[in-house]
Amino acid sequence: MNFCKVCDNMYYMKIKEDESEALIYYCKNCGMEEDNLVLTNLCVSRTEEGNSTQKTNKINEYTIHDPTLPHIYTMKCPNDQCKVYTEEKKQDVIYMRVDDVNMKYLYLCTVCETKWSP
Repeated sequence: MNFCKVCDNMYYMKIKEDESEALIYYCKNCGMEEDNLVLTNLCVSRTEEGNSTQKTNKINEYTIHDPTLPHIYTMKCPNDQCKVYTEEKKQDVIYMRVDDVNMKYLYLCTVCETKWSP
């Protein structure tokens, strides 16, 4: 970020209005224009496209209490020590899509908080 040498307000970038159509700094406050752009600031816009796949699944500890997430009551928890099997509690699994391209889901047992993906 660069600042005006006259009034110390922030410089903005614009295209010079002559034949060269070069980028210049200008001050909206006093109208000062400066031609010497710093090389580190030459990127005007950058767009990155791609798929980022999250390899580690970090689930917030309060996720099981979120009423907006979808639940499955017929899916069995893979944890053999889950209270669903030992104390005959009602099975409740939350599912979340973690990869939109490959349609991968993450499942979370609300009884024992075991996380898994098929």
